[in-house]
Amino acid sequence: MYNDRVIYIMEVIMYIGDIIKAFREEHQLSQETFAAKAGLTVSEINTLEQNFQDGSSTPVPVAIRQIKGIAQAMEQPMPVIMSQIPSDQQVVVNVVAESDQPHAK
Repeated sequence: MYNDRVIYIMEVIMYIGDIIKAFREEHQLSQETFAAKAGLTVSEINTLEQNFQDGSSTPVPVAIRQIKGIAQAMEQPMPVIMSQIPSDQQVVVNVVAESDQPHAK
């Protein structure tokens, strides 16, 4: 049987701060509650929600670990969140020196 429901898929491009803020407002979450769910600090959430570095048009960079936490808090796969981030927002991959690895000590 044919299902006559139509599903619209929109690709929405938003800075990560806008994604967080929209989600928080929709779910009536404070920055503190969202930060706890994401395993991030309130300061990180606040900085990301500001979107741009002080006095510039350069978007605040977001780390992969932050995206992972945000995706967890929003109960979404990381690729879904990452696909919404515009190309001018830098995504940082944190690289840890070999000497800082737990097994190296």
